[in-house]
Amino acid sequence: MKENYRITISNQNGMALMATIILVFAIVSIGVALLTMTNSDTQLSTLQRASNKAFYLAEAGIEEAFWKLNSSIINKELDIKSEYSIAKWWSSNQIPPGTAIEYYQVTIEDDGVNDENDPKIKIFSKGFVDDGKYSSGMREVVVTAEVSYRIETMYDYAILSDKIILFQGDPGPDVVGDVHSNDDILCSPPDGTFVNNYPGTATSSGDTNDLNTENVGIEPKPIPEVKYTRLKDKSDAAGNTITGGKILDNGESWGTEENPITGIHFIEGDLEAKNGSQIWLENGAIIVTGNVDVKKGAIFEIHNDDDYIDPTDPDTALCLVAQGNIKIYAKATIEKGVVQSVLADGVTTEGFIELKNGAEVTGSLIANTVYLRNKTTVNYPPSGINEFTRKGDPFFVMTSWREI
Repeated sequence: MKENYRITISNQNGMALMATIILVFAIVSIGVALLTMTNSDTQLSTLQRASNKAFYLAEAGIEEAFWKLNSSIINKELDIKSEYSIAKWWSSNQIPPGTAIEYYQVTIEDDGVNDENDPKIKIFSKGFVDDGKYSSGMREVVVTAEVSYRIETMYDYAILSDKIILFQGDPGPDVVGDVHSNDDILCSPPDGTFVNNYPGTATSSGDTNDLNTENVGIEPKPIPEVKYTRLKDKSDAAGNTITGGKILDNGESWGTEENPITGIHFIEGDLEAKNGSQIWLENGAIIVTGNVDVKKGAIFEIHNDDDYIDPTDPDTALCLVAQGNIKIYAKATIEKGVVQSVLADGVTTEGFIELKNGAEVTGSLIANTVYLRNKTTVNYPPSGINEFTRKGDPFFVMTSWREI
């Protein structure tokens, strides 16, 4: 009996040992499996993180490429319409941005469209992460881009000057519309009726603005271009070009109220209208290569109908343009259009515009310096010249994106 009991106990001990061995083996196997899975997950996670870093580095390369392509500094140094030289901003020996183990490389290629006026390019950007065997990654992004243009309004202001705008007198002038100076705006007196009653928005790029002391340091505004050559061609074609200047003495008339002159008239020299003279123009413009001097006591009338003003033809926006100074001291009426003083290149200003003695302009004044004396009027029209637009600076825009 005792012998059988010992055999039973021995058998149970053997089974327990075997069960223990099996259990330990199972636990070890599960542990090894868990460690392997954890290690694999860590490697995958590390690789995924490296891949994501590489992708964002590639995207950073694309962003820098567009920034440099559209940078004003780059555009000044390179002609985007000349054999795609804009792509040369990235030299082959340039050190890739980033660190020794995380960086990107960018190349720019012609997209195969040889059109100087409409360049198209491809931008290739590779992002690299070189941390080690299980944490390296490379992603590449390619985008196509083409040139676009910002469409801007040409005539935004009742008055636009490169230097000083001076409002003088009390009650002062009557101005309806916004004004901007690329330098300063001055009022004399600085606390008079005009300052208190001006209804528009006045901004200046300088540090002085008597109309609104807070609107200073504003970005300078571009001067709308005048195409003198095109204007002269139109005047020549109509037989309206005058050489040697034009001076009207007392009693002389250039056009009449009943029979005004029309079209574009190009004067090579000065225009002077003395006391007692008359100038009547309808649906056209007077273009002068010298100075304009309309004396007190003269009659000076320019009237452009809404039907004459054509937003597709910028020349129809103009009323009176001179390369020198424009002085209107008569009780004149100019409507509707632009009075501008600009040099022969069409964009540089040196001359001034001065209105006195009740002169009225419905439109826009543009010059290096503008003086408005007491009881003169500038009324920026709600329609007409504000419809004229121009192309702004060119810039590249993305047209497609994909990852290689």
